[in-house]
Amino acid sequence: MNTTPTRRPRTRARTFALALAAGALVVGTSACTGGTAEAEDTTDTAPAPDPVATTDDDTGADDDATAGGDLLAGTNQVDIQTYGGEWVTTTAEGGVTTVADPAEAGGVSTTWVFEPTGEAFQVRTTATTDGQSSCLSLPSDDVVTVAPCDPAAPDQQLDVATLDQPDQVNISSAAGVVVADQEGGLALDPDPSSPASVFTLVDRGAAEG
Repeated sequence: MNTTPTRRPRTRARTFALALAAGALVVGTSACTGGTAEAEDTTDTAPAPDPVATTDDDTGADDDATAGGDLLAGTNQVDIQTYGGEWVTTTAEGGVTTVADPAEAGGVSTTWVFEPTGEAFQVRTTATTDGQSSCLSLPSDDVVTVAPCDPAAPDQQLDVATLDQPDQVNISSAAGVVVADQEGGLALDPDPSSPASVFTLVDRGAAEG
């Protein structure tokens, strides 16, 4: 008969070891969970900034309107450029013409002043003859000239309408619409929609006098 004692399994030791492992797992899980919670607490989303309001000062709209108004207020002198890129000037003989370059004007000033006279304008050249200022005159159909400035002269009372750009204008009277003649100089046309009736005013600083 075999009297060798039977070895019992180490159930109690194994159970104790598993319990320890389970406890360590719970502690580790709790620690990880706490860390995550703390991380979430510290990553709150910052509120989005309020949108920046856009004003007319940002867009420059007011500046454009003001610039266009100044050019028609009688305070600034301007060069008048045609749709084709030429410049309106007077001649030594007392007429009106256009030149490709102001330097071609033969020493005659190419600048003008738009002076409001109530509901209309006088367009005065800064060039003088014997100290006398001259104004753009539309005395009859197809005649564009200059004459000594006279606020009472109806042919010098001109309508000036601003276009899409504040520095672009149409000039007209009952005689017709002023246009740049293809052969040079200025003419009158009954059609205000012609591209040749568009004139650009280029600011040349404060008007004298």
